[in-house]
Amino acid sequence: MIRVDARPMDYVSGIRGAQDKKEVPQEQKEVKAAKNNVRKPDMDQYIPEKGSDSPEADGKKVGQPEAKPDGDNLKNKDSGKKTEKCTGNTDKVDREIEKLKKRKKELESQLRTVEDEGKRKSLESQLAQVERELRQKDNDGYRRQHTVFS
Repeated sequence: MIRVDARPMDYVSGIRGAQDKKEVPQEQKEVKAAKNNVRKPDMDQYIPEKGSDSPEADGKKVGQPEAKPDGDNLKNKDSGKKTEKCTGNTDKVDREIEKLKKRKKELESQLRTVEDEGKRKSLESQLAQVERELRQKDNDGYRRQHTVFS
């Protein structure tokens, strides 16, 4: 069994517990006690600097919202630039999904009426393929990826 000595080691002399044997002057004891009694703040404190990038230097008050320019001011500033609006169009994707849904309904109705086992298996495989495509395409992610912007 290994025994661990919990006493601190004096690295100068290499002897464990050497601090216990040395006599510490009274002044050092008082300094250590004073350092131990100093309470550290729970959190860091922010002390703003007075610089050109601080809001106080610009004459703005902290916590006050900045005044937004009117629409007229924006037009005057950007009078040479035309604003463009971008619209997204998902009509192509929607048509594709509707076509797949119709195809699925047709295959299901054909499956109900078919008696031939060979045709039934081919219709079932076609229906499974259409259902896989629908699961892949009938979601928001697919619509976003295939949206046409103009």
